Amino acid sequence: MGTSFFCVLVGADEEICDALYQLANELEAKWSRYISTSEIMQINNNPDSMNEVSDATLRLVNEMKNGFEVTQGLFSGNILGELIDLGFAQSRINPENVTNWQARAKSAADLSDVVIDLESKSVSVPSGVALDSSGIGKGLAADLMSDYAMQLGAMGIAVFAGGDVAVKGMAPDAAGWKVNISDPRDVDKFIDTVLLSRGGLATSSPMGWKINGAHHIIDPRTHKSSDSDVQQATIIAQNASQAEVLAKMCVILGSHEGISRIDSLGVAALVIDNTNQVHTSENWDTYSC
Repeated sequence: MGTSFFCVLVGADEEICDALYQLANELEAKWSRYISTSEIMQINNNPDSMNEVSDATLRLVNEMKNGFEVTQGLFSGNILGELIDLGFAQSRINPENVTNWQARAKSAADLSDVVIDLESKSVSVPSGVALDSSGIGKGLAADLMSDYAMQLGAMGIAVFAGGDVAVKGMAPDAAGWKVNISDPRDVDKFIDTVLLSRGGLATSSPMGWKINGAHHIIDPRTHKSSDSDVQQATIIAQNASQAEVLAKMCVILGSHEGISRIDSLGVAALVIDNTNQVHTSENWDTYSC
């Protein structure tokens, strides 16, 4: 999924740590678009047919479809071609791993047209649609890892996956899990700190990963890198996968429209615009410390 994971656990032993490590690697093997044999790429390269997948991948595709609906199409399954053309086909972790979308095509279809058959545990994408788990996948992986740790008997856990965080259970600090929000202009500085008792957080920015001046957050309305005024968006939501989707939405919409949409959804956001002004949603202060 193009990122590194680390966990902070309370009341866990080495066996639980090993199990989480194994789960992360299993999810990478299922979801990476840089692995031709992954379930995601098997779906993408066999359009208009039902492909049997694991329960985890069924959950991922369902989260993608929900993301499309919640963002009114801004979270799209029709932008992988643009990412490849801009130079984002290679993995940042290992440049030898390259996205191979053999069934690439153009169409007006999108995630709303993806079919999930729960009975046969199968997924079908229409021609022209490709599932990319790079962002939402790391958020969902953090969610699944935190769930798994608690099932195995941990008392609490925070999973950090790039800019995504999922927390559950008891924190080392009685007040809750403390998460620092980095300054996009200087990652060694923090612009705010939040306390979470549960749920997820995601931070997204167009400033980090760029190729020839283009970044990886594609606006499906223009099929180009988003050119809004947002430098960075941080979202606190029910889980990390939802927060990841909404953070990308804010980057695409811009600071004012993004905050307005977040307020309508009842989640929390902190957005920094290109003049370094900080915008927060109505309920951000609930978490800020």
